[in-house]
Amino acid sequence: MLVSLLGILLSVIVGFVVTLISTKWVIGLCKKRGFTGKDINKLTKDDVPVLGGIGIVAGFVAGSFTFLLTSYNLSPGIENVVVSILLSSLIIGFLGLLDDIFNISQATRAFLPIFASIPLILYSVGHTIISIPFLGKVNFGILFYIIILPATLTITANAFNMLEGLNGLGAGMGLIMALALAYIGLKSGGTSFYAGIVSIILASVLFGFLIFNFYPAKTFPGNIGTYFIGSVIGSIGISGYMYTALFFLYLPYVIEFVLKAKTRFKGVSFGKIDDQGYLHWDSKPNSLTHIVMRIGKFKEYHIVLIIWGIEILFAILAVVFQTVTITI
Repeated sequence: MLVSLLGILLSVIVGFVVTLISTKWVIGLCKKRGFTGKDINKLTKDDVPVLGGIGIVAGFVAGSFTFLLTSYNLSPGIENVVVSILLSSLIIGFLGLLDDIFNISQATRAFLPIFASIPLILYSVGHTIISIPFLGKVNFGILFYIIILPATLTITANAFNMLEGLNGLGAGMGLIMALALAYIGLKSGGTSFYAGIVSIILASVLFGFLIFNFYPAKTFPGNIGTYFIGSVIGSIGISGYMYTALFFLYLPYVIEFVLKAKTRFKGVSFGKIDDQGYLHWDSKPNSLTHIVMRIGKFKEYHIVLIIWGIEILFAILAVVFQTVTITI
């Protein structure tokens, strides 16, 4: 067990350090190559590197492989969990990179993650039962493979990309989700335990990235970052059989989806900045960020912290209700 604990600690450290190093390198590269975007919520509208998500991918891959190499011979099943999460997430991360560079269509972004679910489907063969709070265990049979699992990964990856546009917002939401899933996984045991460890690695990576991404951001995650974070969260939930937790963790994104749907997904999440640095939105809200802007006078980082607080509340609900499903 000592070796396993050391392996986990080493994986977390490697993920964190590689994220710091690779993100800093990517920032410099983006500045040289012109991969930048305007920081809309600032008075100065500075150009900010947009491919910082590459650092998230690099850190997560490094941390996960470290865990795999130090622990695969200690317990059966570790490699299946880690590899399925990595493969599915890397496929979607690559999709995000293509979107950042070539600006692919919304339809392509929406449906390509279905193919990324194949590694998770192979991992989940023989597991078609989902525990639902107060209802017990439900066996979905073949529908689990052809609808529920692909839909879950597609939704978690795409939805995460909707609520973005403020410094540190997405990465912080992902960090909160990762910590909640880590707690649930470590408490559950079995393959969920391994998924929980992977979630700890993701949390360390996102913490490292937030050093560069929180207000005032030195880099944006880009679509590669948001899609990758969402896909890892979804993959962890799927491989750890934490579907109830995913439901509660993604409720803010359900709200975001409804608001964006009213604009046919042409709405934005940023606001209009005044000369004192406060963000406003006077029209009908088409984002959760706009609802926050309309209830008070806030600067960008205030809005981010408020939405983080909302996500923490849903994370608590996720832990409580997922625990209920475990005990049924």
